[in-house]
Amino acid sequence: MGIVSADADAPPKITPHYLSTEEDRRVAVESIRLTRRIVGGSALAVYTPSEFLPGEACQTDEELAEAATRIGTTIFHPVGTCKMGPASDPRSVVDHRLRVHGVPGLRIADASVMPTITSGNTNAPTLMIAEKAAAMIVEDARRA
Repeated sequence: MGIVSADADAPPKITPHYLSTEEDRRVAVESIRLTRRIVGGSALAVYTPSEFLPGEACQTDEELAEAATRIGTTIFHPVGTCKMGPASDPRSVVDHRLRVHGVPGLRIADASVMPTITSGNTNAPTLMIAEKAAAMIVEDARRA
């Protein structure tokens, strides 16, 4: 992920690096093979399932890993790209008051500040982060 232009309206470059490690590819291949075994079992035979993607032509680990890169996506709400933490943590971006380390006057108030994803939908925690940010901004303005 990164800024690609000085134009504030230009979208950032986002590269999630899906299946970029051998372990990720191995898990994807095993997942497809497990799904095939489950769907091919007698318990589901009454429904006569047929494989749509990646398709029966994909059989080798290499073919399945390549198919996973083409059809894979996330159903989760990504978080943690601007992790909250102390300035001493090289992976943190904002402090406990949502201020961007080293950039005076800039805060981040969305799901990206969560160090890890919540166990439920991210909507409610994101609203709480935004409400807390608003309160901190007002508090800091009154102190100034």
